[in-house]
Amino acid sequence: MIYAVCNVRGVDSTVTVLIIIGVLVLFAVGAYYTHQQAKKRIAALQSLADRLGLQFSPGANSHHDERFAQFAIFRVGTNRTAYNTLSGTKTIGGQEQSVVMGDFRYTVESGSGKNRRRVTRRFSYVLVGVPHEDVPDLLVRREHFFDKVTDFFGFDDIDFESVEFSRRFHVSSSNKRFAWDLVDPRMMEFLIGQEAPVIDMEDGWICVADKKKWPADRFQKQFEFVERFLDHWPDHVVRGLTEGQYKEQD
Repeated sequence: MIYAVCNVRGVDSTVTVLIIIGVLVLFAVGAYYTHQQAKKRIAALQSLADRLGLQFSPGANSHHDERFAQFAIFRVGTNRTAYNTLSGTKTIGGQEQSVVMGDFRYTVESGSGKNRRRVTRRFSYVLVGVPHEDVPDLLVRREHFFDKVTDFFGFDDIDFESVEFSRRFHVSSSNKRFAWDLVDPRMMEFLIGQEAPVIDMEDGWICVADKKKWPADRFQKQFEFVERFLDHWPDHVVRGLTEGQYKEQD
């Protein structure tokens, strides 16, 4: 009887050890896979930077928080870090403009006490300098695309004559006249025909982003989207900016 009990206890101990070893092996495999995926992403982004003529830095970008604090998406949560950063200048509309793109992560907490959870979230972004001065703030997003982003931005939804466009898109601006002039029928057609990301334009920068971390090849597509978006600005809007017509808020 004593031998039988000891034997059972020995089996239980062996099973426990095997389970622990199995968990550790799975953890190690997962960590190795994550590391390999990160290396592949860094290599792909370095290759993209070379093609675009930009600089690439995989480490944390210590200047990001201060430089782009105007954008609500970079102020969410804690432990905010921009990394895998591509930066430099590109010719847009015949002018050299600053470009910054990369990955961003932050931590959010939920629950309390023993049920408190910390989750790290990641997304990608493209930032492009606006090739015009004194441009009012503007937000264009698909309806319900970015939860509570209107609360961050602080301006009301602007209605347009196109019922279809107003149904599909939320537009906010510090200057309604600018928004109405900019989002003309040609711009509406362009935006409706795109898988448009959130367009947030503040303090001389355009930021496009969504809630996902993009594959490396999508960065160039999003940058090209910004180029096409700027190309669709009506000529009278560009003239109005040059003449200072949009400096005063409606």
